[in-house]
Amino acid sequence: MSTCSDQRRQRGDVMLEALVGVLITSLIGAGLAHVAANVMNSQRDAKVENLVVEHLRDQLQSRGLGLCAVSDVDIVLPDATRKASVACQAATANVSMAGVTRAIDAPQRVELKVSASALGSRGASEGDPDLLMASGQ
Repeated sequence: MSTCSDQRRQRGDVMLEALVGVLITSLIGAGLAHVAANVMNSQRDAKVENLVVEHLRDQLQSRGLGLCAVSDVDIVLPDATRKASVACQAATANVSMAGVTRAIDAPQRVELKVSASALGSRGASEGDPDLLMASGQ
């Protein structure tokens, strides 16, 4: 035999259970939104780094040792222009054969470097390594 107060208490329990279910579902949804945002940021950072690498490779291939005449080059990206520093290092080697040693000038090594902070990564910290592209790689 059920009374009116038992039915009301059951309805209250069902409402409380539904409220807890909605709360759990909203917490899961918020967690998934946070993960999706982090994935999108990582994808953006990887895309920017890929574009910078393509530009650096193009500069090395098209200008080669001519880059040694400048201290930095501009890298034009869709959202901004970045600076890449240029460093050239002369390389020499000593070759010995049959007791005779000769100094040989090897081709210069051209390095293009973009600082990690200039890449605009959202999760970048002070100790992140710079992006380096060199002719000796």
